[in-house]
Amino acid sequence: MTTSPHRIAVIGGGVAAHTLVKAYGTVSAAADASDEASETMIDIFTAEPHAPYRRPEVNKGILLKGKTPADIALPGAPLEAPGVTLHLSTPVTHVDADAHTLTAGGTTYQWDQLVIATGAGPRLLDPTQNTWLNGRDVHYIRTPEHSTALRARLEELGADDTVVVVGGGVLGLEAASAAATIGAAPVHVLEMADEVCSRMLPPAASQWLRERHGENKVSVTCGLDADALAAEIDRLDPAVIVVSVGAVRDTMLAEDAGIAVGAGPGGGVIVDPAGRTSAPDVWAAGDCVEVHGELDGVEVTVRPEDEGSARALGTIVGRQLGAGNTAEAGSYLEEQRRGWTNQYGLMLNTVGEAGLVEGRREQVELSSPEELVVYSVAPAADGSGDVVVGVTTVGRSPEVRAAKGALGTVLAA
Repeated sequence: MTTSPHRIAVIGGGVAAHTLVKAYGTVSAAADASDEASETMIDIFTAEPHAPYRRPEVNKGILLKGKTPADIALPGAPLEAPGVTLHLSTPVTHVDADAHTLTAGGTTYQWDQLVIATGAGPRLLDPTQNTWLNGRDVHYIRTPEHSTALRARLEELGADDTVVVVGGGVLGLEAASAAATIGAAPVHVLEMADEVCSRMLPPAASQWLRERHGENKVSVTCGLDADALAAEIDRLDPAVIVVSVGAVRDTMLAEDAGIAVGAGPGGGVIVDPAGRTSAPDVWAAGDCVEVHGELDGVEVTVRPEDEGSARALGTIVGRQLGAGNTAEAGSYLEEQRRGWTNQYGLMLNTVGEAGLVEGRREQVELSSPEELVVYSVAPAADGSGDVVVGVTTVGRSPEVRAAKGALGTVLAA
């Protein structure tokens, strides 16, 4: 016998949503022959007009290489499975966690389980506080439309023009790399922190990236306060400004529904390591979340912001839903964190906790214009030496490939 149809609603059409639907299908297929099996209807709501795509490719594919949204789309098979409906250009405007309903496109939908995968958007600067924005051609990057418009603009510029990128994080540096590759205009990166990518990378890797940009005629200036930043923009008088100063997690629907959200401007929808929110039958995954849990006996809070994390937590949530919330589907905090960026044809990869915080140090194993190996290390709990907690690499030589497996290795004191 079968039970009544089970309805799952997913808000968001990115990597997390796509991955959880795929994982759900894999797990639930094993239960199809069971007497407990039930028909499941999955509704995916996205405000965008595109089918799910790889968010990193907005920079790496569309901006740099001129690809289209179709070129960077995720495989369609999971979305074409029986019972799955993708609602494009259909933003959700309200969630009632108590009544188990949501409103989208003027229609109310009932759900048994809800997944919030609303992602994040670029942090927008206030032009009243940043007057250098006024009257200028300013671009933010998040969607395919953003990158398509910026690429077209960069192609128009000549050597007498100037491009300024405000923000020296990964996305800002990728935009600078693309601008230097696409057009003839000089490119300047302006960063308020003391180094580029300082949260993601150890100092030696940040310096390595700066050197690669310098070799490609991109000027990078760090350590600017607000006044110095404004003065530098006035001096450069850029034809185009690209602003990349972080992301804001989209928590509005969760907050309005009374679901717990982290404090501060970077706060996300609070979930446990399995993706459960504070509301029954409501889950969350992707860039919109912050994960609270215990790791090695210590309470931690992690705010993911990469494709690998979206895949990892999306998979965990999908497995939970596919097994009726009974399976040991895994813990996000036990997943290895991975990141990557491609600039000037060189792929920089990170695994683990590559950025340095108090108590950690870096150990440079290899550094050249084409290759890099940097370990981020912390004292081993038993005092036997330092343990590798993060690895940053560039290149494909045997030495580099071997170094990628060093995570967790104890280095002799």
